[in-house]
Amino acid sequence: MDILVCVKQVPDPETKLRVAPSGKSFDTDGVKFTINNTYDEAMVEEALRMKEEFGFTALRVISVGPPRAEEALRSALAMGADEAVLVETPADLPLDPLLVARYIAAAAKDIPHDLVMVGRQAQDDEAGVVGSALGEYLDLPSYSFVTDLAPVPANHLLKMKRYVEGGEEVFSAPFPAVLSILKGAKDPRTPTLPNILKARKKPLKKIPAKDLEAKVSALQGGAKPTSDILAFTLPPPRAGAKMIEFQTPEEAAERLIKLLKEEARVL
Repeated sequence: MDILVCVKQVPDPETKLRVAPSGKSFDTDGVKFTINNTYDEAMVEEALRMKEEFGFTALRVISVGPPRAEEALRSALAMGADEAVLVETPADLPLDPLLVARYIAAAAKDIPHDLVMVGRQAQDDEAGVVGSALGEYLDLPSYSFVTDLAPVPANHLLKMKRYVEGGEEVFSAPFPAVLSILKGAKDPRTPTLPNILKARKKPLKKIPAKDLEAKVSALQGGAKPTSDILAFTLPPPRAGAKMIEFQTPEEAAERLIKLLKEEARVL
């Protein structure tokens, strides 16, 4: 039995973004990218745990993006994944989450998988829809907000817990399936230097996006983005703090209440 984990490379949270000339994206020149999306790292760790504890045969990782996304896959390989697949897209190809899901589904047709796992959401767009979309495109059941997972390979079942409004749901379901897990049971492991060196020799297959266009076009939505970004703007700069001068605590409270009423207008 095999596990396929989807990962995404995202901008470093500390990097400063600039709006691109088109006004519909950010300028990637000079932007530092993190090796991997935090939620996806947790997912790789959970998949490794399942492989170690429940005897899954192979763990593969897949990503859709430009050539630099190889770094995210190499990071997952260094953590312990066996193989990787990069659906390599041109830098100027607009990708929305649904189109990413279609490319993954098209590539996954030729990749063995009993479980397809995705992180809760990406740190950049925070869309959180790839898991459910993959279930649709692969014609597999999909389960979101999973908090605990225990496969029973002998019975081809998954025992799961997931958040529901007002409580927690405990249930079992057959696989193959697509899972979106909130957070793994353990923190992601830090790759050791020997494993980083081994990752350089592990198989990493690159598939040009154009080679999958026929398969992607056959899926609902086709080979073009489902949505179009109309404008990309950065949040306005924060105003500086206003200092309150006072002689007594009572005077400070009085002036603060006045500011909250007259300037902030929250009282």
